Amino acid sequence: MDPLFLSLASECREVRHRLHRQPELSGQEFSTRAALVEELKRLGYEPQTFADHTGVTVLWPGESAASKCIALRADMDALPLQEEPGLSWSSQTPGVMHACGHDGHMAILLGVAKWLKQNGKRYPKAVKLLFQPCEESDDGAPRMIASGVLKNPEVEAIFGLHGWPELPVGTLAVPDKAVMAAVDNFTLRLHGRGGHAAMPHLARDPITAAAAIVTSAQTLVSRRISPLSSAVVSFGQISAGETFNVIPETCLLRGTVRTLDSELRRALRADFESLVTQTSLAMGVTPQMEWVESCPPTVNHPVMAAIVRSAALKTIRPDCLREVSPSMGGEDFSFFLEQVPGAYFWLGLGMERGGLHNPRFDFNDEALAAGIAVFTAIIEGYSI
Repeated sequence: MDPLFLSLASECREVRHRLHRQPELSGQEFSTRAALVEELKRLGYEPQTFADHTGVTVLWPGESAASKCIALRADMDALPLQEEPGLSWSSQTPGVMHACGHDGHMAILLGVAKWLKQNGKRYPKAVKLLFQPCEESDDGAPRMIASGVLKNPEVEAIFGLHGWPELPVGTLAVPDKAVMAAVDNFTLRLHGRGGHAAMPHLARDPITAAAAIVTSAQTLVSRRISPLSSAVVSFGQISAGETFNVIPETCLLRGTVRTLDSELRRALRADFESLVTQTSLAMGVTPQMEWVESCPPTVNHPVMAAIVRSAALKTIRPDCLREVSPSMGGEDFSFFLEQVPGAYFWLGLGMERGGLHNPRFDFNDEALAAGIAVFTAIIEGYSI
């Protein structure tokens, strides 16, 4: 790898550690925004901030004032998780940490900003850098889109990355199609009739109905969906009752449904709602369901994925690419991909720092150079 990127990574490492020490939750990224604005101004940019969210953008002009642009995106927010101490840059905010590596993503994009200034070259397309808040709450990308970040100049392609511990450091994965799943979340309240646990025939037991729904819902994936398709129906919370000998009036269930295909997403929701209705009718309870469509599937454009692969081969090493299956996790970068073609790729971190969303995770600084290198090669190689 070009020593230039190793040098840029070394300079960005301290910024990442600073961001890691001061993590902020979705919608609260005020200090993070201030730190980004400070760094970007120091580099000579004029960052744009927004009144309705904490995102930040900067623009590197193209050869022509009328040129469209490509966009590169990094997310900003942290998770409500207590970090295990031990690093000199461990979180200083109780109960909040960068357990998903967004500090590394921001550092990489700052490295690209630094590279653009040092390189000084103008390209056929302008380059817009997007620092996006609220990824973990799945509403940051829609808010940025609503504030016009894909306009002035018009974004015609967008690229994003995520550090991926399951891949070795210095490797990359760029699926041609689906990368991550659509996320739908539900809250289901079953209203029955309470009574004495020794006289269940006089009650309408919502717990028994809940058990039937949980068990039957698993057949939606195993028996209603092709084995060649991917879907998940998971219940994460069940709550009912106060004591051992009382059948309660209500039972609360919460869960998530994940799919990689928009058509399957619609069909699975319809099947789930039908199952709830019919099972509730059979069990004599009344269902009340709230369904929240969080984010669509993250689906790459094949041409844009090829651009990322070419960039990786030019800058990292000839054997850096890996084949992977899509993740059933969700990502609000998908909202950008609904608006413009683009690609989302996974950057190998190695498992030495643990997996994502755990209290021991820390973004691997050894991956910063590869992330900066691939983004800069995308800028240089984009010629559509």
